[in-house]
Parts: sequence; structure tokens; C-alpha cells
Amino acid sequence: MQAGERKVASDGHEVMLFPLTQLYVTQGENGNYSHQGILAMDLVVLGQAHAPLYAPCSCTCVATIDANNKGRIFQSNSEVWTPDGLKYVTFMCFHDNNPIASVGSTFTQGDLMAHTGTAGNVTGDHTHFNTAYGTYAGWEHVPPANHGELVNSSHIYLTCYIDDTNTS
Repeated sequence: MQAGERKVASDGHEVMLFPLTQLYVTQGENGNYSHQGILAMDLVVLGQAHAPLYAPCSCTCVATIDANNKGRIFQSNSEVWTPDGLKYVTFMCFHDNNPIASVGSTFTQGDLMAHTGTAGNVTGDHTHFNTAYGTYAGWEHVPPANHGELVNSSHIYLTCYIDDTNTS
């Protein structure tokens, strides 16, 4: 997606968009390092450190996890269209060095909401992105790697439409 991009279906519901300008995965779901057993992906924009993440739908920051990873968890303000149907969506992004969202911050679809970064235990600039269906129900550590993901996690490709996103 691009800065300021908005997509609304004919029924008035927003369409959940992929939050970066480029889709480049450095570690996928159930990856062999820190994503064993979880549905999160590590994402970058090639050649751009601290790349912007745009609000994929109108949303509110509902939780922060600031220990080392500078995590922010957001929830859609209403049901949105996903490739898997009309649903409330929760999503998180970690590793932003200077997060701009705090609990209660609201964003309109297309607003700058975060950046890729290097906060926490990372090997390079990226965002750790995870999506879930429903309103925020917490997050949990999952074996075997004991890394965190949202409760009710969903596959990102069943949650986000890739619209105006560079996939090469």
C-alpha cells in the first residue's frame, strides 16, 4: 500500500491492505529460526531502513510490548474485508526503534503508524508482523521456539489484500 491509500468496498467497509510499499519476506510463517510454530512474518523494504508501515485499515493501538522489541498491537475499528471474509482484525508489528503509537492512538487507513527497525533481538532492519481474526484477545508464547504471536492468529495472506504493493 502507499501513503494515504484508502480502499472501501461498495458496502462501505474498508478493505484490509498489506501495510508496506513492498512485499519482501525475510522469514516466513513457521520459519526455521524464531518463527517455529507461529504465523508471523519478518518483512523488509529492500534498500530502505526504517521503512514506513501504513495503517492497513482504520485502527486503534490496543497494547504495547516495550521490553526489548518495541511492539505495538492494533485492532480494526470495525469489521473489514479480508480475503477470508468480513471480520474484525488484530495485528502487531515489532522492532520499531521509535514507535509513534501508544495505547489509545487511532489511525485512519493509509496513515503512517510504524516503521521497520532494529529494536530488540534482531539481525537487521525489519518488522515482525502478525495478524489475527477478531478483537484483541492477547498474545501467547508458542512452542517449540517459545516466541510470541497473537491469540487467534491468521495467515497474513488470508488477512491482507496486496494492493498497490510492489511484489518484486
